[in-house]
Amino acid sequence: MTEKNATPAATPAGDDVTIVAETVSDQYGVLAEGAVAVQGAHALVVARFADTDAAYAVYGSLIDAEITNSLHIDGVLVIKADEGGKLHIQKMTDHSTKTGLKWGIVGGVIAGVFLPATIIGGAVALGVAGAAAGKARNISHRLDVEKELAGVITPGTSGIMALVTLTDAPAVSAKMTKSTAVKTVPVDEETAGAIKEAAKAADGVTPPAS
Repeated sequence: MTEKNATPAATPAGDDVTIVAETVSDQYGVLAEGAVAVQGAHALVVARFADTDAAYAVYGSLIDAEITNSLHIDGVLVIKADEGGKLHIQKMTDHSTKTGLKWGIVGGVIAGVFLPATIIGGAVALGVAGAAAGKARNISHRLDVEKELAGVITPGTSGIMALVTLTDAPAVSAKMTKSTAVKTVPVDEETAGAIKEAAKAADGVTPPAS
C-alpha cells in the first residue's frame, strides 16, 4: 500500500525561502521525494472530519497549544459542509493569540479570502471580518492556494482551517487526530500579511446591523 506523507517537513533555507519536502512511500521504503521552495513563513493547514465533535476536540487542543506557546497559530476556523456542499462557520472564538490577533477575526478573514462567497451559508455571521477580507482577495497567489484547498472539506463533513507558521505546520497537522484528510498549503507572505492586516482592521469594529 502506497502512502503519501500528510505532514510535510519545513526547513528554513535563507533569504525567507523555506523548503517544503514531502515523501511517497510503501512498506518497502521511500518511493519518491519531492521538495518545493516557497517564499514566506506561513501555511494553511486544512483537515476534514466526519463530524463536528471531532473537529471541536482538535480545535480545543490547538487553543491549548497556542496559549502555552508550544505552537504559533494565528487563527483557526471550524467549518461544516452540509449535504449540498454549503459551508457553515461553526466556531469563531474571541481568544487573542500571543501576536495580539483574535482567532475568530482571523478565521473570518481566512473564510472571506479562500472560500467562495457563493458556497458560504449565513455569511453575515462573518461580520466585519468577512468585509475586511475584501482587500486581501486581490492577492495574486490567493487563487493558487484556493485551488490547493478545493475538495478537502466535502459535503456532509466538518473541517478545520488554521493559519500557522510554516515551521509549525507539521506539528499542527499531527494534532488533527481522527481526521480523514489533512493538507498543508504554503501561503506567501503578501497573502499572510493581508490576512493579518484585515484582522487588525476588523478588531473592535461593530458589524453593521443586518
